[in-house]
Amino acid sequence: MKTILGRTLLGNYSTYQYLLAIILISLVIRVNFCCDLFLHEWDERYHALVAKHLIDHPLKPTLYETPIHDYDHTNWISNHIWLSKPPLPLWFMALSIKCFGLHEFSVRIPALVFSSLSILLIFLTARKLFSNKIGLLSAALWGVHGLITDLVSGRLSSDGVEVCFLFFVLFGIYHVFRVEQYKLKWYNYAIIGFIMGLAVMCKWQPALIILVVLFFYHFDKRSILPHLFGCFLCLLSSACVVLPWILHILNSFPVEAKSFLMSLFSPFYNESINPDGKWYSYLSDFGNFFGFSTYLIMAIVLFQLLKSKNQLFITLLVWIILPLAIFSCAEVKRGTYLFISASGVFMLIGWACSHEFTNSNLISKSMRILGICSVILIFGYSLDRMFLFKKRIYSREWSDKIKNAQYEKGAVIYDEPHYIELMFYHDVTAYPYSKP
Repeated sequence: MKTILGRTLLGNYSTYQYLLAIILISLVIRVNFCCDLFLHEWDERYHALVAKHLIDHPLKPTLYETPIHDYDHTNWISNHIWLSKPPLPLWFMALSIKCFGLHEFSVRIPALVFSSLSILLIFLTARKLFSNKIGLLSAALWGVHGLITDLVSGRLSSDGVEVCFLFFVLFGIYHVFRVEQYKLKWYNYAIIGFIMGLAVMCKWQPALIILVVLFFYHFDKRSILPHLFGCFLCLLSSACVVLPWILHILNSFPVEAKSFLMSLFSPFYNESINPDGKWYSYLSDFGNFFGFSTYLIMAIVLFQLLKSKNQLFITLLVWIILPLAIFSCAEVKRGTYLFISASGVFMLIGWACSHEFTNSNLISKSMRILGICSVILIFGYSLDRMFLFKKRIYSREWSDKIKNAQYEKGAVIYDEPHYIELMFYHDVTAYPYSKP
């Protein structure tokens, strides 16, 4: 009876119905939060303004389109040539604004699309590695997670840029897992490298996590040299995507480009701009985002791996732990950075809820309990982020005032606290200070 019921609920046709329901529910939740009629302070308003300017000149990212006064080219919130983020997510935003008009919702449409496609990718990856049931649970955790909703709606720093980056990371890792272990061909390495290049064009060096997952999952002592050559081919393919942009900005904006490229590793030696960024900040954030019980799941899996090595679980743990360790060494702390490993965490939680690691009943029951606890904690965190029991205000008085104001094209405005938003809604140059 249990087997028949399981087949009925998780048959191919029904499985995709459940998956579609997860995608639609997540869309309803996120569309609701994307309806804020104002641009959020960090970092959405800057991304929106740069994307607006990219419509007119896609290869020249600018914040201030026509700066009137001198500026510091290293100050990303007030400079002219804006290279703080790679261009790919901003191109998507620019295309959306071009198609749907100059509106806050247009800025968020690419994030809505990529967050929904990510649900599909997580399901396909988890189904390939484990089962339909684990795939659905992993997809559901991604679909309702409150922090992803915050990113999609622009309420957290990195906003849609981060969502776009996470999609391409997932896309690359899906291709890593899609091919059976040790059976990658040269063109598979090249395809993975191409996707990794697109991820680099969203958020630079963190995209290399794809290469790490590729190396560990397909590592085979018997054919280590071909695998190393394949990883090199992956890097070469990625470079073919990224180098044209690097060469373009070095040639077109040499001062800004050299300064920016030198600062790519600045989070590791600059003084933190986040005074609460302690060395253990990410450890705490991880527990808040994914449930502290997930630490125990990882510890039990690690203990079992000491007895019987399982390459899949080694890869999952490396995928989860390596970013956690590297980011913890950085001075700048951003909790959203941890979501580069989120899909791996969700799959591990889904497996803990559904599968046995050994024949030990005690370990099996413990894993299930911990997995269920993690799911409950994630849903609890997400419900808290949704402000279900608080009245939401979809507009701001200052935003309505800016939109309804009339300005001549090319006007210069001073003493405007929301100067970035003003330049987004109107073709003017605005400053937060008085006229010199």
